Amino acid sequence: MKKILSNNYIVLVLRILLLFVVFGICRIVFWIYNSDLIGEVSVSDYFSILKGALVFDSGSIFYVNLPFIVLSLIPFYFREKKGYQSFLMYLFLITNAIALLINIADIFYYPFKLARIASDDLRYAGESNMGGLMLEFLKDYWGGVILWIVLLLILYFVGFKLIRFQPGVRFIVFKPVYYGLQIFLLVFSVGFAIVAIRGYTLSAASFPISMSDATLFVRPNQSSLILSNPFCLLRTIHKSVDAPKYMSDEEAEKLFSPVRQSVDSGVISLPGRPNIMLIVLESFGSAHIKSLSDQFAPDAVSFTPFLDSLFNHGLLFTNAYQSGGRSIDAMPAMWGSIPSFKKNFLSMPQSVGTYHALPACLKELGYTTVFLHGAARTSMSFVAFGEMAGIEKFYSREDYEERYGKGDFDGKWGIWDHKFMPFVEECLNELPQPFFATFFSLSSHHPFILPPGMENRFPEGKEPIDRVIAYSDYALSELFKKMEKEPWFDNTLFIITADHGSGADNEKYLSAPYNYAVPVFFYMPSAGLAGRDNTVMAHVDIMPTLLAMLGYDKPFFAFGRDVINVPESQPFVVNYNGNVYNVVTDSLMYQFSDKELVGVYNYRTDYLKKDNLKDEPDITVEEERYKAYIQYYYLALKNHKYIP
Repeated sequence: MKKILSNNYIVLVLRILLLFVVFGICRIVFWIYNSDLIGEVSVSDYFSILKGALVFDSGSIFYVNLPFIVLSLIPFYFREKKGYQSFLMYLFLITNAIALLINIADIFYYPFKLARIASDDLRYAGESNMGGLMLEFLKDYWGGVILWIVLLLILYFVGFKLIRFQPGVRFIVFKPVYYGLQIFLLVFSVGFAIVAIRGYTLSAASFPISMSDATLFVRPNQSSLILSNPFCLLRTIHKSVDAPKYMSDEEAEKLFSPVRQSVDSGVISLPGRPNIMLIVLESFGSAHIKSLSDQFAPDAVSFTPFLDSLFNHGLLFTNAYQSGGRSIDAMPAMWGSIPSFKKNFLSMPQSVGTYHALPACLKELGYTTVFLHGAARTSMSFVAFGEMAGIEKFYSREDYEERYGKGDFDGKWGIWDHKFMPFVEECLNELPQPFFATFFSLSSHHPFILPPGMENRFPEGKEPIDRVIAYSDYALSELFKKMEKEPWFDNTLFIITADHGSGADNEKYLSAPYNYAVPVFFYMPSAGLAGRDNTVMAHVDIMPTLLAMLGYDKPFFAFGRDVINVPESQPFVVNYNGNVYNVVTDSLMYQFSDKELVGVYNYRTDYLKKDNLKDEPDITVEEERYKAYIQYYYLALKNHKYIP
């Protein structure tokens, strides 16, 4: 053993191999903790998972440890001195402590995002309440902290106590030969590390490897299992948008155009200029709404009794989906009909552009436009985007506290829903009519706490979010009781949806596309809106649908479509989940990587996606149209232009 440990190069190799073991432990814990979200993994999948895991762990390990490798092999004798070896130990432990912290955070953050942590998640570090949220996160997921400490102890005791470099007799004393060999080992090792970071291939088709290439190894639902951080984080920092290229831009423009114009078909139109209130409910995915989910037992308690009742009195879209991954994606999708795919649209520099969005269109029709949200004014870039989109007035936590003091802050996100919602009604009463008001709720969110005095008022569910959803549903019912008494209520169209889903306790709503399922509900009894529509739709469809209902007769820019007045013969929506684009039609779901079609599934009957229909004859008749939609999205980003 002493001879082995006197070889500097073998010591380095053993320490790198130890990192693969430690990262492997992280992946096993990730798998165990998120097994319901990842889905079934068969024995036949193990080899592909292992192969992919080694590739992406190599990216993480060599990315982080490249300085350590270079400094360990620097071809000078002073590297053998005790002080220098101590420096290497601290470098190794500190850099890998940070890497493991990110990797372990992925384990517990994944259920919220359904994707690995990437550079766009760093924007949340700037939130004013981030310190408190981080402490709450560490408290709730203390097991991750313990795992982190244990893995660091393994790295220290195994990597530097058991595997300890002990300078011995140099077998090569002739300095030119010694330095030549050491330089060769250094160059070879750095070259190997770079090739490993790039995916162990020099093929032009897959060089360098990216997050989306996880689907080259495993099925899309398993891609997050083999991905690794900090690879995902580092590969997305300061990156231009990684856009798929299925065809020429000219071909894409011929097959799809986001320039729309309403057509008055007379199917549904609104009399005069009614007020419009868009209500976005935090985390109210369809999985938690009894009247939308088929996974509730008939006698099961409902967490949304008010919504379940209200849905019987308007037009409910039962096959609707979010157009992004998280809250930050909601307003670009609803106000601008712009989805988010790989990255949150607002996190990209391309979001600073030219707009003529829904609020601006409504201002042309004489509407006063307003946004109300109980968080801080800077939260989620809502105000910044709202100003570009044409919102005139903003009401936030600061405005509430200026009027009512700071006693109703929940300590984490903002003002409790049952306190802020009456303030919403007060603000609406102050507005000239007609108004377009967007209210975004807040409390149905991690850390899933209830206001003082209400801790035992709402039913517990299988998921911790269920009771805060029940609380927010109650707060919404109280808001409607107040608004029903106002003279403007009968002349108001309410559009109710959720920003995104929030996990589930069953396989169906943990699987694409249902993990993105949200309600979209139009409520205005005087307009004759009624029934349930099972046509596929998404957040991006709200803008063109509403403009058609109002008779807006000018061209506008939208990736969505009018789902009521001029439904397309083959409607579809697109989201990005599991490192693939999911194109959902009324009957099938198509999955595209950046390079090709990888799967076709009958999601209505095969929601676990066991039967891939990709090779069935005539199954992909509109494949080029779907590809053109995806590609044109990135063309619009490139131009920073979102106007007709």
